[in-house]
Order: sequence, then structure tokens, then C-alpha cells
Amino acid sequence: MASGFKVIAPKTAAQKQKLQNLPAGNVTMIKKGKKTYYVFPDPAHNQAYVGGPKEYRAYQQIRADKKLAREDLQEAEMYQDATMQWSLWDGGGPMGGPAPF
Repeated sequence: MASGFKVIAPKTAAQKQKLQNLPAGNVTMIKKGKKTYYVFPDPAHNQAYVGGPKEYRAYQQIRADKKLAREDLQEAEMYQDATMQWSLWDGGGPMGGPAPF
């Protein structure tokens, strides 16, 4: 994605199920401790795009620049659990830095 979101893929059956449970076509905000992540699922390709507030703002700007309809941000508290472990899906943190969880 041009906004800087990182592509991650689930590695376990539990991660695949959580990916399938995310609302399709929507960005979901996930809070993990003091960090906030934004996840856009792509279940058809068995992957998700993950970014932080900076990447989400860039994504919103791109959408505004393209005059696309604003999509609603879904706050999904059920995805705040420790078993999500987004960083383990690709071996690094969602932003390419050290794994935050």
C-alpha cells in the first residue's frame, strides 16, 4: 500500500480464524497496551495490512486525494487480546521494527 501499511500473513489456524473474523472492507483499530494499530483484512489473499497512526493518516489522505468515500473505522475491542500477536505472523513488528508484543 502506498500509505506504508505492512503486509502480514497468518501462520496458524487461530490467526487465520481471527483474520476471517475482522470486518471485510473496513479498517479495524486494535489497541495493544499503549500502542494503536490499524488492520485492513484481505482474507481473499490470506493476508492483512497493518500500520500505526502515521500509516493510517497517510491512508486517509490518499483516500481524500482520490475522493473516495470515507470508510468507517471499526473499533473491535474483541481483537485486543494477547493471542492476536500480529508481530509473529511475519517475524517482525507491524512497522518493521522490533516486535511490540
